Amino acid sequence: MAGRRSGLAGLERVLRALEPGSHNIGDYIAEHDEELAVLLGVDASELRALAGQLDEEAAPRVRALLQQRAEARTLRHQAARRDRVLAAAQRLAMTAVWRDSAALLDMSLLLGDLLADVTIQHISLVSRVFAVHLPRKKLVEVAEVLPRQFPDLVSWVARDALHFRWRQGRGGLSLYSQVVPASESAHVLHVSIPAPAIRKHRPAPASASPGYRSQDAPRPVPANAAPAAARATGWLAEALTEAAFSA
Repeated sequence: MAGRRSGLAGLERVLRALEPGSHNIGDYIAEHDEELAVLLGVDASELRALAGQLDEEAAPRVRALLQQRAEARTLRHQAARRDRVLAAAQRLAMTAVWRDSAALLDMSLLLGDLLADVTIQHISLVSRVFAVHLPRKKLVEVAEVLPRQFPDLVSWVARDALHFRWRQGRGGLSLYSQVVPASESAHVLHVSIPAPAIRKHRPAPASASPGYRSQDAPRPVPANAAPAAARATGWLAEALTEAAFSA
């Protein structure tokens, strides 16, 4: 057995080179029983019981152990992906920035970990003011192209669509909400975006002096101030407002 690789790789190689009437599998197990027991998640005594068997007798049990290990690894990886996706969905919802009825989204989450689980078929972005349902594969297509080409890519969701803009609004793509087939309803990831908190203004005390102004009251606009539209924060603010209120 000298020169053989230890561990599962060596066991798989011996299994592929099965020789009826020989004891190659049993000999390999006898030499690496403790290591293999840990890797396969079984008691070493179970493996030692195979050591004296012929290759054709030991092979079925060895294949079953290898299959069980592969399935367990797959389940762990799937669970880890689901955890990543759920964490991304929560962060995406909590970091959304609202402007009127549009929510600006974190691109690294929207086109990143949110799409990690291949078993999810649809992404639903929902709040009290919108509900947008999109195929995951469409977002994957966007993720493979737009972020690489446009470093200033931004995205927001409003009304019935998810919007992407780049080059300061000169380029754009809008993905409109689609109906989720009933057969795929069990494979939908829901991202529930909380609506912005509404700040309540406290009335001024009745005994306030004529010059008193509540700290929650709107501040007066100077006479020489620019119009509200001119004070907007650029093309993105205008685009968000247009998306929220356009017919």
